[in-house]
Amino acid sequence: MAEIAVIGGGISGIAAAYYLNQHNIDVDLFDAAESIGGRIGSEVLDGRTVDFGGKNIGRNYRRFRCFVKDYGNLPFEQFGFNTSQVVGGRVIKISKEKAKLRNLMRLVYLCGLKGFFKLYPLVKAVKGDHEQGVLNSDFFNSIAEQNDHGSLSVFFGERCSQHVVRPVTVRMNGAEPEECYPGNFGSNLALALDSYEQLQGGMSSLIQAFYTGTQHTRFFTGYDVERLAFDPASSKVVIKGFNKGKSEELTYKKVMLALPASKAAPLFEHSNPKLSELLEKVTYYPVAVAVVQYQNDVFKHDHRAMVFDRTSPLSNAGAYGINDLSLVRYTFSGDKARKMILSGTNPEKAISIAEKTIEDYFNVKGNSKHNYVYKYLDPGLCAYSPYHYKLLQKMHGTLDTFHNSIGLTGDYWRGASIEACFRSAEEAVQKLIHK
Repeated sequence: MAEIAVIGGGISGIAAAYYLNQHNIDVDLFDAAESIGGRIGSEVLDGRTVDFGGKNIGRNYRRFRCFVKDYGNLPFEQFGFNTSQVVGGRVIKISKEKAKLRNLMRLVYLCGLKGFFKLYPLVKAVKGDHEQGVLNSDFFNSIAEQNDHGSLSVFFGERCSQHVVRPVTVRMNGAEPEECYPGNFGSNLALALDSYEQLQGGMSSLIQAFYTGTQHTRFFTGYDVERLAFDPASSKVVIKGFNKGKSEELTYKKVMLALPASKAAPLFEHSNPKLSELLEKVTYYPVAVAVVQYQNDVFKHDHRAMVFDRTSPLSNAGAYGINDLSLVRYTFSGDKARKMILSGTNPEKAISIAEKTIEDYFNVKGNSKHNYVYKYLDPGLCAYSPYHYKLLQKMHGTLDTFHNSIGLTGDYWRGASIEACFRSAEEAVQKLIHK
């Protein structure tokens, strides 16, 4: 048995195990599912593996790209940035493949002057220093201190919120602008300003490479952890859970908890109710994703995606890849989606709603479906909280009661992107092993 356990086999748990392994520390990694990957998991569609989340890899993902290099140096392919939306009956396109001046003019049009002058200093801060494009950065903590009494919709105004902010927040947080706060917006901007590629073999090939290639991590899938107990006398941690349905207790010198905050909270209900209460303050919203293969191309090369307003449960429809114009990724998130697309919703019904939404803009009428894969995720996307950095400070203080035997990492520490999860894991590992 290893001395350190990682609980959670999603990207945060994989990152935590990776950084512990880099220090030649053996790790036991636990996940309730039968395979690792979590919310970036994959499915097979027509003999091809497709990813539900996390497939777009930013040029600025330095930590994650080091991980890729260490596990096979898998090849990337261009994904690009090409999207559109309908404003006043007109289709407005923004593409990083086009002239920068044209995109800037369209952005100003979408923002309105008031919104643009609010947005510009934030963009400048992130472009000038990538370290500011995460949760709990100095610049955005000061923004929070001054503005988190109101939501993003208050901060930016109606026009900018609906046409610029909302397409970002529903895609990245599953939340409406009135459910998000200025102090957290740096993590959104970093994603919006980046340029993207994707792994040619998908995320599943990388996860499999880590699963089979690491020499310092043992994997325990199908292991449902229900409680953590800290023993002050030995300064060790007891994991209480169910291994393939059988009750079991295991003791470790240290534990890194790499679960969504809402999943981590119940594990501390008995050992540290205060920490459990703090974790419950982090908000998550459900999201549903369908990847559908059509007989003929749905998109054109110069028009590969569209975002939709709050009247539709479909937040985004886009080509799966720059050349996958017949393979469509539908995302259902936001307030309308929460009311119409539920855990028990028939996938065919959800896809039918999506097709009806896009049929005036893309080629789905009479374009037969070959097959599809569908997943409803709850918890899905993290929307954080107002004055989120103060909440994180309180969590750090509460963790001190465990005498550095338990660490926390996940999408609520530095942001929801893969790179932010790697950064959070790297920082949490440093604290766990060096303090």
